[in-house]
Amino acid sequence: MTTAKKKEIHRIVEAVGRAIVEQRLAPGTRLIELKLVEALQANRNHIRAALLELSHQGLVSIIANKGAMVACPSQQEAADVFVVRRLLEAEAVVLAATRIDEAGGDSLRALIDAERQAVNEGRRPAAVQLAARFHLELARIAGNQVLLEMLERLLARCSLIVSMYQKDRRAHECHCDDHGRLVDLLLAGDVDTAVGEMRRHLDHLESSLDLSENEEQSLDLAALFSEIQAESGPGSH
Repeated sequence: MTTAKKKEIHRIVEAVGRAIVEQRLAPGTRLIELKLVEALQANRNHIRAALLELSHQGLVSIIANKGAMVACPSQQEAADVFVVRRLLEAEAVVLAATRIDEAGGDSLRALIDAERQAVNEGRRPAAVQLAARFHLELARIAGNQVLLEMLERLLARCSLIVSMYQKDRRAHECHCDDHGRLVDLLLAGDVDTAVGEMRRHLDHLESSLDLSENEEQSLDLAALFSEIQAESGPGSH
């Protein structure tokens, strides 16, 4: 595969993956190849390769004779994802507690402030992205690259689960306070309480889910990806 082809497939994966993770594409939404070709100004072979990669990440389902759609995680998968998140993020907290400094605390608090502003302004996709970035920044501070990579994929799947099952959109407002308490505990060196706070935070998120079916979403893909590309800007990753 040529470098140009890899770069183009990566661009498509990033655009569609971001739309899913930021909950702009609901679970069950059909991803029609021809519409994606038009919306992303790409060729069909690259679209197919990108959808296949997204299926490997658990974000897209490809069904014979039906095509691709945004994945619809089962109730069991939702429960399983939260079990693994608790394990990974509890360890991330323990590791981060030994490495965090004032600069790390400042970077986490900046994300909390930006998330709170997005919530107050009703910019849900931005709030979702910033919440995920908080957890990833905490994992980065922990200093374990494998944990960081695993959590990045897990958070993408968790965002899909929240998009499908979270009925009370106001539940996101509590995340900022949870995140703030967690940073305070880490900087104070209270590791055990910080681990408990992370688990309580994830318990709260899981309890906000209503594990029932969701209706299929219909939207303008061209407008959606045009908006995403405009937000990314030149040179963004």
